Amino acid sequence: MPLSSEELRIATRQELLEQVFDGLKAHIGDDFDHLELNRVVLYNVVVSYFRDVDRHKEFHQTALVEQTKQAAFTIKWLAKLRPVQFRSSTEDVTQTMLYVNEVFAVRCGLAFMQISPDVLPQTLYDDILYTLRYRHIDERMLLVWLATLRHATKGEIGPSA
Repeated sequence: MPLSSEELRIATRQELLEQVFDGLKAHIGDDFDHLELNRVVLYNVVVSYFRDVDRHKEFHQTALVEQTKQAAFTIKWLAKLRPVQFRSSTEDVTQTMLYVNEVFAVRCGLAFMQISPDVLPQTLYDDILYTLRYRHIDERMLLVWLATLRHATKGEIGPSA
């Protein structure tokens, strides 16, 4: 039986997120072998994402949601529901593994905005990860961050602007 349009968009988004997760191996290194993506939780991330997107479309009477908002909703739900889990004893858990859901969330959001995480200064990147892990976040705050980042990467903010 073919997938409905709703099932297809969920499956497509989930596949994109899984591809970003697979790409984390190069960033995380050996710790990646101790990680697994819980696809049930990831499915819930995607469904929650689309609920936000659909509410936004309905409220604003628009057919499309801009990349910055897509990224914000993606980051919000990945950071909140934490679909990456580690298969390792407590003493083997590294700092990298503790922050893997935040890394995954940032990399997914930036991928949807077509921004390489490598353009971020390390201190900013670390601050973003810390904030996602230990502070309350919502999509409005993320929208401000991501819009600023988008403008900065286009050279619209800063000394050369």
